[in-house]
Amino acid sequence: MRPGGPGSAPRRPGDEADVIVVGAGPAGSATAFYLAQAGLDVLLLEKARFPREKVCGDGLTPRGVKALVGMGINVSEQHGWVRNKGLRVIGAGRRLELPWPDLASYPDYGLVRTRTDLDQTLARRAVHAGARLLEGVTVTGPVSDERTGRVTGVTARRDGGDEVSYAGRMVVAADGNSSRLSVAAGLRKRDDRPLGVAVRTYYKTPRHDDDYLESWLDL
Repeated sequence: MRPGGPGSAPRRPGDEADVIVVGAGPAGSATAFYLAQAGLDVLLLEKARFPREKVCGDGLTPRGVKALVGMGINVSEQHGWVRNKGLRVIGAGRRLELPWPDLASYPDYGLVRTRTDLDQTLARRAVHAGARLLEGVTVTGPVSDERTGRVTGVTARRDGGDEVSYAGRMVVAADGNSSRLSVAAGLRKRDDRPLGVAVRTYYKTPRHDDDYLESWLDL
């Protein structure tokens, strides 16, 4: 990973940035990519180290494919991506095959890629655009200006246990639902919405290259 892309902002000290993005999942890495591409000095903080696992994944709709292509990611099959034509929904004794719509604004195919590969690929694109990625850094809370109440940075803990702080003109919380940063900033998840539980595993099957993503609605 290179330290900065062409046209990137002048580097601030290692613990300062124009924007701090907390969480290098798809949302955080995409945010860091576009901000760095616009010329801002971006610090991207991730508590884990790549490659790392996440439960949610691994199918992408045409809308997601468009986002990847927009970031300059090669989504060809030669680069490990598996294409599909639509979504197969199975439930209540019925089976529906729903092809992806043929729209000029989106690709006519979806993709499958392990979440491990997807997140690392997106983080690399953010770094290629000029963002600084720090792995093994767990953000523990916001730093606020006592006079204005404005968030001016974050506190964090490194893998080795060192307590550190980072300063930024803006902080983006992309570290997931009920994250430490969001809770510490006074934001709460909504408990009045339906709750879903996900379980994910990989297994070998002769249908690994099926033309359709398959979704079973009955548990």
